[in-house]
Amino acid sequence: MLVLCIIFVTAIVIVTLFYVFCDVNYFIRMGLTVLISKIFQKKSGIKDPITIYGFCTTQDVDFLLNHMNNARYIRELDFARVNFYIRTGIYAHIKAIGGDVLQGATNIRYRRTISIFKAYKIETKLTYWEDKSLFFEHKFITFDGFVRTVVLSRQNLINVDAETLMKSIPGAESKPECPEEIKHWIQAMEVSSAKLRHKN
Repeated sequence: MLVLCIIFVTAIVIVTLFYVFCDVNYFIRMGLTVLISKIFQKKSGIKDPITIYGFCTTQDVDFLLNHMNNARYIRELDFARVNFYIRTGIYAHIKAIGGDVLQGATNIRYRRTISIFKAYKIETKLTYWEDKSLFFEHKFITFDGFVRTVVLSRQNLINVDAETLMKSIPGAESKPECPEEIKHWIQAMEVSSAKLRHKN
């Protein structure tokens, strides 16, 4: 009996330490996202919008305890992108040619809050690509159909260029027209980069 109590207390301490020092829920959810994307969801075309669902819990809210914390939106996009990469097969193609991908920039516009205990969906679409970057548009949409938040993501390709990558992906034969907002965003990032290079 004493041995069982010691094992139980040790397990509680270990789990508590994991929760203190690691974002355990993030890793659990990421594992589930990968599993569900691979096994239970159908494959999608590279130009198709892909949707995942979320729910604003007490762990997602800001200090007012009534709506989603601004930083939480960015965190949710990790799951949306992983789901997109797996279901379209893009990530498998990137790894097959010895490349990788890394988040390079985010542009976010909050239109209306997502209240606590409110369900929503994230619609992710690959809208454009250029030499070393993939550009995504993410929309946080509540079930009244209102787009609460719009996010643009720039994913940097590592050790592979977009042209080489897209040659191996069905449906990517024609490059989409660059949306107007992404054109302006790219220009803004180039101005920022030039300013930083000048300072250095």
